Amino acid sequence: VHTGSRGFGHALAKHYMDRARAQVRRDGGRPVEATWLAPDAPHWRGYRNAVAAGANYAIANRLLLWEQIGTAFRRVFGQEPELVYEISHNLAQPETAPGLDGTCWVHRKGATRAFPAGHPDLAGTVWESTGHPVLIPGSMGDTSYVLRPRPGAARALFSVNHGCGRRLSRGDARQRLTQSGVNRQMRALGVMVNAGGDVPIDESPDVYKSAEAVIAAVREADLAEVVTTLRPLASIKGGEERA
Repeated sequence: VHTGSRGFGHALAKHYMDRARAQVRRDGGRPVEATWLAPDAPHWRGYRNAVAAGANYAIANRLLLWEQIGTAFRRVFGQEPELVYEISHNLAQPETAPGLDGTCWVHRKGATRAFPAGHPDLAGTVWESTGHPVLIPGSMGDTSYVLRPRPGAARALFSVNHGCGRRLSRGDARQRLTQSGVNRQMRALGVMVNAGGDVPIDESPDVYKSAEAVIAAVREADLAEVVTTLRPLASIKGGEERA
């Protein structure tokens, strides 16, 4: 189940990025795309609380969707599904980072925490001997992967990407691709989308990078190793509601 804070997350990010750039200007610097707020900055506390609110909203969304999925699963299969792992992305968290003295804030954008086996923060948890599960989904027409963190993840502040990344923005996808084309593509792949309805153009396979190429890069960087490979059978994709 993958959902985020949707427009709320985008709005809070833009709000605080604008204020961070303004702070850089006031301090005599030149703003860049990857800007920041230091912990002693006037807007830091508000930013941190806003990120927490976005994460809480996203978690609530996922758990509500999971309950609905569980109800459908019980009706169809007569069995109780099990929630194995729940993880968020796009968070700012205080951690002890390799090579840095003391505690620092690690902000993962499009990535998740990936502590390997034996990491001190996993002591006493179910992941102590295996490390965190690493979930890297492909597009709705591509392979998805469950991986295990490698010690090399320390070089990336114990972070691994939380997806395969876009090749096209949502706007570019709508301009370059057609509804009939993406519908045919998913039928040819044998993947049912939205119970046979239209495939969201901006979530179709050609919008995303090759999962195989992305996983190859993760393995070559010694960030994680593949445990399980998954292929899609069906996908439910929500759309934007417009007034």
